[in-house]
Amino acid sequence: MDISGLKQVAGTTNKIALSTALNSEADVKIVNFVWYEEQPDTLYFSSVNTSPALKIYEQQPDIAFITIPNDGTPNNPYLRAQHVQLRHSDKTMTDLLPQYLKTIPNYQQVWDAIGKTLVVFELKLTDVYVDAGVGQPKETLHF
Repeated sequence: MDISGLKQVAGTTNKIALSTALNSEADVKIVNFVWYEEQPDTLYFSSVNTSPALKIYEQQPDIAFITIPNDGTPNNPYLRAQHVQLRHSDKTMTDLLPQYLKTIPNYQQVWDAIGKTLVVFELKLTDVYVDAGVGQPKETLHF
């Protein structure tokens, strides 16, 4: 599978707008995420272990998301997916920390402040729409 477009767009962002709905109440949160080229069907993000969002994730793990391009990224590239399964990850923040530090500016400050309270979640993709930006290729990848 050619994931070059996915790799290109994933390199322009480190945030997603994560959409959930429970009891007909929609909610959107902006969260940082990390991604690994060797595991292209999975995004990782974390949440504070006391967040009310954790109950929503457990009760309704079917989510949608869209990436948010980094400031100054030309042409508005993005990834978008629906019906993504959210689940607790076997990975820990210690496992993911090098990738967070590599891709998210100033993440060390977040880690120092709340790192011990963070729990890791995975978003398992089955389909993802990849839009490389205005005038660029668009495709849907199926995993």
